[in-house]
Amino acid sequence: MPTPEDVPMEENDVQCGESQQQSVTPSREELKSILNEIDLAEMHEDEWWYLIGQRWWTSLVKAIRDGFVDDVGPIDNSQISESRQGVFYLKPRLAEQVDYTAVPEKLFKRLEAIYQVDDDRRDYIRRQVVKKNGQLNIEVYPRIVHISLARNRDVKTDLVLRPDDTMVSLRERVVAELGLDDNKNIRFYVMNDDNPELIDTSQSIDSYFDTVQKVVVDVEENGEFLYKHKNPVQPQSKSLFGNRSPSSSSLGGNGAANSYNLPSPSTGVVTRSIPGACGLSNLGNTCFMASAFQCLSNMPPLRDYFLSDEYLKDINEANPLGTHGNLARAVGDLMRGMWSGEYASINPRKFKGIIGQFAPRFNGYSQQDAHELMAYVLDGLHEDLNRIKKKPYIEDNDEDAKLPESEYAAKSWDIYKMRNDSIIVDTLHGQLKSTLICPVCKKISIKFDPFGYLSLPLPPKEQIVKQTVIVMFLNRKWAKFSLGITDTTTVEEAEKLMLDKLQPEERHHFVFFHVPSQYHDDISILQPGDKVRMQGREVYVAEVEHDLEVKGTRIFVAYNRVKLVRSASLPMVYSLAPGFPLTRGFLNDHVFSTTKKFFINQKVVAELNGNSNDDDSMSGSNSADEREPYKLFVGTPGSQTPLPIPPTNDPISFPDEMSNDVYRNYLQIVFQWKDLKFFNQYKGNDLIEREMTVSTRRKVLLEETLDWFTKKEQLGEQDSWYCPECKKHERATKQLDLWKLPEVLILHLKRFQYTKWSREKLTWDVVIPVRGLDLTDKVANPNHEKAIYDLIAVSRHYGSLSGGHYTAIGFNDRINKWIDFNDSSANVTIPPSEPYESSDPYILVYRRRPLDANGEPIQPAALSEQHIGRSKRGAASTISSSRHQVDENMEMEED
Repeated sequence: MPTPEDVPMEENDVQCGESQQQSVTPSREELKSILNEIDLAEMHEDEWWYLIGQRWWTSLVKAIRDGFVDDVGPIDNSQISESRQGVFYLKPRLAEQVDYTAVPEKLFKRLEAIYQVDDDRRDYIRRQVVKKNGQLNIEVYPRIVHISLARNRDVKTDLVLRPDDTMVSLRERVVAELGLDDNKNIRFYVMNDDNPELIDTSQSIDSYFDTVQKVVVDVEENGEFLYKHKNPVQPQSKSLFGNRSPSSSSLGGNGAANSYNLPSPSTGVVTRSIPGACGLSNLGNTCFMASAFQCLSNMPPLRDYFLSDEYLKDINEANPLGTHGNLARAVGDLMRGMWSGEYASINPRKFKGIIGQFAPRFNGYSQQDAHELMAYVLDGLHEDLNRIKKKPYIEDNDEDAKLPESEYAAKSWDIYKMRNDSIIVDTLHGQLKSTLICPVCKKISIKFDPFGYLSLPLPPKEQIVKQTVIVMFLNRKWAKFSLGITDTTTVEEAEKLMLDKLQPEERHHFVFFHVPSQYHDDISILQPGDKVRMQGREVYVAEVEHDLEVKGTRIFVAYNRVKLVRSASLPMVYSLAPGFPLTRGFLNDHVFSTTKKFFINQKVVAELNGNSNDDDSMSGSNSADEREPYKLFVGTPGSQTPLPIPPTNDPISFPDEMSNDVYRNYLQIVFQWKDLKFFNQYKGNDLIEREMTVSTRRKVLLEETLDWFTKKEQLGEQDSWYCPECKKHERATKQLDLWKLPEVLILHLKRFQYTKWSREKLTWDVVIPVRGLDLTDKVANPNHEKAIYDLIAVSRHYGSLSGGHYTAIGFNDRINKWIDFNDSSANVTIPPSEPYESSDPYILVYRRRPLDANGEPIQPAALSEQHIGRSKRGAASTISSSRHQVDENMEMEED
């Protein structure tokens, strides 16, 4: 039986024979240009793209970054290919930017011309761009449907789906291939293992078929179908909706805990269906959807709203931003089934089909992100249930920003509610305070924006690397540090590390810089938030006299050169106190004396002077006398044509006299020396050497992630802010603060990091409070009520990006027990330990405790004795039974 992986590459792909030639010496700039073109390339229907294994692709990107482009070998796709009887096939279940990168044909040929391929039979993997649901996609795996007759499985055929296939055209093709009578009644079933699922022909073909599916054709004979228990007329009937519990008919369905035989934590076996303890069948890589929806299902305010049918009166079919009520109805149907107590598991095909219809990115059966799905569903439900039938137009009013903060925030929220009013807003939306500060004029801009969830940052993976740092002290011998740091260690963190080692008696003020090129001495100054890691180069730390955090302090860089281009020594950085002018006299006195101290070879000077005490040959006088050993020039950072400094003592102007941006508004002073022989070419050798390493973290506290979320940061060049005072874009500092918190708070841990060319999962253990997460002190609003939260649901991700699996746990408030959800299984489990420490949690759902008449949070009464006994231990525990863990590992492979 062929599969998408069973299409041999040489049959499926056309080799680039016309591009075979001797490889040429690659140009780094040419390769950068190719990478940029690939990044910006757009897909066009029917064109061809090539797959390149991620290992080779990563080596190429690294080589371009480091400058060693000659070291890259031939294009090698051995990691994403497998050989069977001498024929190469693409491995199954590969993920883009994890296992491979797709490249347009013309750009692949350019790479091939430079590097060639390692194996002609294996390394040409060509795939076509096709249109599905109006969107262009690279069809990495051909879609194959295995068709057989229900009454005779030996009558079968395999159909490769075309991009323009529909349910109607598929039926016609099946009838023709199997030689069936077109006038007979025919039903189609997708086989989930050995269980037939009646295909709803009103849904999109992509709702059922993405890669491989087994389809059974049931032809009516003598007025009967083989599968008699299936009802094709009512696809939403309960007989097709889920798998009934064997004893469901005897259940009262009132949700009382004593109505059920609950399992012990050791067995995890549910003998009778519990409302809410209902799994969701995996339709093929849909564990992400099941995990996300189980979290939504265990939000009591949202659940009760749907179970009471209150949502029906709120459905807004006219809202163009929604799904015309389709999503809300699908959620309502699914929620009612899950909480009816009648089903051990439910097939969510209709729910998935509605999502795929309105959000094609979730179509098919490829791996997806649970948080993206949850965010889409919540946004879609909000629009479907928005009580505002006609949104009013509201103009921005700049005068509102002049109101007191509390009034401004309240008015911003009222304006938001005038256009957005739904159960989602009532329950899940809060408000953030956003503050922008211009680095030049210090203009402050404040806005209050709504949020539906918080995406909390996690630190990148840490790997200790060595970085040489040379500290240029003013009044002591310079020091050479070998710092063990990570790629993300900042200047601020490195400075703290050094000061902790030095333990100086008084505070030091430092400026970090590095020399980017080995051909000239122009420096690049590093700001406190910049990464200190400079691969293959030293980082220099110049001690300056004045505190750079004091407003008005300025800096300048002094270069010693011959003929304005040849370096005579290391550059030095100096500071000026607020209001202190930079003059020629200051340079001839203060800077010149430092130069003599560190860089001038006094023995050579003495020899040139005939061992006399006459120091005229090294005079730094203000005169224009020919004996003056240098001339002075001034320029702005990066300037190639510095200007001579007049022989006066007038103040030397900075680029922007009004700017307080000390790291960008500085000057470059060049001492142009007549002779190089005075200098000792001191480059930082023979120093006091020290070695130290930053401590690597092993776990992350949830409270830390909230602190990082609200940490002040500087915007990047691409995200610069238009300052209304400066009338230009500036890299402002931005800070987010919590202002208004919702009843149900969704926290998304950003475990998946996406860069331009790679993706990775961050596997930090996160220490998560289960009960009593107090966020009151983290809210900037001084009038905010006490905010103490308890964990009620968790979406968990196991494994890697390409081979991972989602599950969920949720607190069932009907029986006061935690339920472990793993696709179609739902079992009572032990509560998570306090604190819950694990690398698996991805989405956390918290519910705020209600307040009593005095504004004090009410302790929930539903706290099991088992949980109380465990909460003191603080040890991480396995949330589910060992049996479940075995099942989970098996399902990870299947997903």
